[in-house]
Amino acid sequence: MGISDSALLRQLDRLRMRVRTARGLRPGETPIPRTSQAWGIEFESYKEYTPGDDFRYLDWHALGRLDQLVVKTFTAEREIPYHLFLDTSASMRVPAIDQKFAFATTLIEALSYIVLANNDTLRIIALTAPEKGRLPFFATPAFRHHARFFRIPPFLAALTPAGKTYLRESIRAYLNQTKEPGVAIVVSDFLVEPSQYEEPLLLLRARGYEVKALHVLGAAELSPTRLFRRGKLYDVEEHGERWITLTQAHLRQYEAALRDHLATLQQFCHRHHILYARVSTEQSPIQVITDVLTRAGLLAFR
Repeated sequence: MGISDSALLRQLDRLRMRVRTARGLRPGETPIPRTSQAWGIEFESYKEYTPGDDFRYLDWHALGRLDQLVVKTFTAEREIPYHLFLDTSASMRVPAIDQKFAFATTLIEALSYIVLANNDTLRIIALTAPEKGRLPFFATPAFRHHARFFRIPPFLAALTPAGKTYLRESIRAYLNQTKEPGVAIVVSDFLVEPSQYEEPLLLLRARGYEVKALHVLGAAELSPTRLFRRGKLYDVEEHGERWITLTQAHLRQYEAALRDHLATLQQFCHRHHILYARVSTEQSPIQVITDVLTRAGLLAFR
C-alpha cells in the first residue's frame, strides 16, 4: 500500500499527534497540555513575578490596574519520543484477502511521517517470536529529522509476518533495552488471550509511557461469510485445523465470541487510561488517518 499518494501526503502534513501525559526532556514543537514554561508561542496563564523572571513577559497592564507584578507563562513544548510497536505474528497475514499486515504497515508509515514532520523522535519496533540467540524484536535507530523518513519504507517492506504472537515477551525485552519513555503505540490484531496484551500494556504504563492501542481487524474477520460457507480452517500460529460449516448457529456463536473479545480489550484499555482505536481493512488509509484516528483522539489537525 504505502503513503506515496499525493492526496494522503497533503492530509498528513496538516496533522499532529495528540499528547496527554508524555513529557519529553528536550525542547521541541509538541504542545504539552497543562504544563507551562517561561517562553513560547501559545499563552497559557500568569504567575507572580519572582527574581530572575524575564522582564519581557511582564504584564504591564496588570501592573497598572492591580499594582502587581505578574508574568505570562506559555504552553510547554517538548520533543516527544515515539515508540511504534508493530505485531508481526502470523495472524497479521490472514485472512489473505484482507491484506491486514500491509494495511498495518501503511498506518505505521503514515504515523511515522506525522511524528517526523512535527520534529519529534521516532523508533519503530517489529515484535517477533523469541528465538535462541537473538532478541524478540527488530528496531530502527532513533530518527529525529524529517529527512530520515526515507529509511522507514524499506524497513517495513522487509518485514514478514510469521510465528506466534508474543506481545508480552517482545515488549518486555524492548523495555529492558531502552531508558527513554514517551508515547507507545501498539499496532496489532490482538488475537491473543487477554494476559498476552494486558501485562505488556500495563508494563508500558508502569514505565512512564503514554500508551495507545491501535486495533487492526480484517473486513473478513468481521464478516466471515465473505470468505466461505464451508471449508477447512487452519490456525497459522498453532497449526491446528478443522472442517467447519457456517450455519446460522455457528455464525451467532462467532459473532458473540467476537463481541466479547472486542469488549474485553476496549474495556481494559478504558479502565487503565489507554487510548484505544479500532480500525478495519474495509476502510481506506486516508479515512482511518483523517477520520477514525482524529475522532479517537490519537491525531489532531494543526
